Order: sequence, then structure tokens, then C-alpha cells
Amino acid sequence: MTFVEATGNTVEDAKRKAMQQLGVQDERQVQFEVLDEGKRSLLGILIAPARVRASLVAPTASQPTAEAETVSPDVARQVADYVDYLLRRLRLNVQAVLRGTHGRYVEVEMVGRDVPILVGKNGEVINQLQFLLNLVVPRATGLDARIVLDGAGWRRRRTERLRNQVIAIANEVKKRREEAVLPPMPPHERRIVHQTLKDDPEVMTYSEGEEPHRYVVISPREPSAT
Repeated sequence: MTFVEATGNTVEDAKRKAMQQLGVQDERQVQFEVLDEGKRSLLGILIAPARVRASLVAPTASQPTAEAETVSPDVARQVADYVDYLLRRLRLNVQAVLRGTHGRYVEVEMVGRDVPILVGKNGEVINQLQFLLNLVVPRATGLDARIVLDGAGWRRRRTERLRNQVIAIANEVKKRREEAVLPPMPPHERRIVHQTLKDDPEVMTYSEGEEPHRYVVISPREPSAT
């Protein structure tokens, strides 16, 4: 079994460094053992670093990877129909249309005269609405799916801009050899960041924080030992 030990200012920092050494980005691929939680003085000064041991684990049939999870056409249709039902209760000229699926994500587009109201300036409204729908719909329907909400093509344009921004930021991370912390973003956008950089051998990405303020960090990979 392959394992490494790493230290950091916190346990989470040590785990991140261990994952860098193992060359993985998904915590589900790693088993951690906390060897030392670290120690700080009364003034918060680090006295002893946190230390963890990490080893790679193989996925099992009972633990499918995120890529293996898919939504059936029937579930996607039920999700879109329920989103449409909720939107019609807003008394706006808006309805929901199923656009497709990828993995466990159901793509739903809002169409109608009042769509700009539900997109908002810089997408603030549509992101909050998407967050609420992802809380309400699974609880109300019992359907296991994530909703990606679009309107007037805003999400498609945002995705393209986000990919370009992420690549530019990653290039700066490589030059400076310093981490970059991205602003909080919804799960679907964090997934875009991870997917955009997953094959880059010089950087890795990981998420931190709690919803709806969870964010992505782009970090330089530590050089492999030769």
C-alpha cells in the first residue's frame, strides 16, 4: 500500500499536502490517519505542526466515483417538471425546460419574458435560486440529482468565462508557486474548475468551506521526488 506523511499548519493543510504528494485530488481516494493535531500557544502561534499519514485506497462497488453516478431520463424529466411547477408559482412569465444531463446533473433552462428578473445582475439571483432549488427539489421529490439552472444563455456564457479565468489564474499559480483562492461559487461551477485543471500536471485543486460559501483553491503541485 502506498502511503505518505505530511505536516501543515492545520490538519486540513496537512491532508492537502499529503494529497499533493500522492498526486490525487479526490479525498475519497485517500485514507487519512491523524498522527498529531498540532499545537498552538495561547497567542495562536504555531508550536508544533499537524501531521497526518495518508494512503491510497481503491474504489469499491459500494463506493462509486462521482463520474459513475448518472441520472436517468425519467428522473431528469421529473426534476425539470418540479422546477417548472415551482417557477410557475412565482406568477412570472417563466417556465422550465429540460435541456439535458451530465453525470448526476440535470440541466434546466428558464424561458419566458421575465427570465432576466430571475437571472439578476451578474447572476446573483439565478445562483441563489439554483442553490434553493437544490435544497428543495430533492427533499420534496426524493430524487437524487443536482440542478444546473440557466436562463437567457447566462450559464453558458459564465462557464466559458470561468474556464478562461481559471486557466489564467492557474498560469499565475505556476509562476508564483503560491496558492490562489477563488471566490465562493456553487457546486456546478466548482466542478468546472476541477474539470478544467484535472489534467494539468503542475497544479491541483481542492474545495474548502461550507455551502453556500464553499470555494476552490488552486495550488501548485510539489515536484515529484526523483
